[in-house]
Amino acid sequence: MVAAQKSLPRCAYSTVAASAGGQQRRKLFLYSKEGCHLCDGLKEKIQALLDRAQFMPSPLSDISFEVRDITTEPAWWEAYSLTIPVLTVADPDGSNEVKVPRPSPRISTDRLGQHLEKALESREQET
Repeated sequence: MVAAQKSLPRCAYSTVAASAGGQQRRKLFLYSKEGCHLCDGLKEKIQALLDRAQFMPSPLSDISFEVRDITTEPAWWEAYSLTIPVLTVADPDGSNEVKVPRPSPRISTDRLGQHLEKALESREQET
């Protein structure tokens, strides 16, 4: 008998607009909470990368980014309250969510971009 996989709620707010033409985009989630300075720093770097990706095509160009406040969902709080910030990637419909290896808080924006691209590449090879 196969054990059921625990599913997390999918509601969140988006910090980056949907892609032009209504194209389905892979999702990048940042689990965070108000007052988390590490979360805020990571969010700023990701937003800078996604802003750049609008003008300089890269693997990040087709990413939809959402910040999920762990205080709004008990399952998120239970899973991530001691480990935020947590990054995950998922399919366009939000399914198959997988954690991204945690980057150093001191990582530069450019190195974070390389880190995310590597995580996305390995994620694509798995599917």
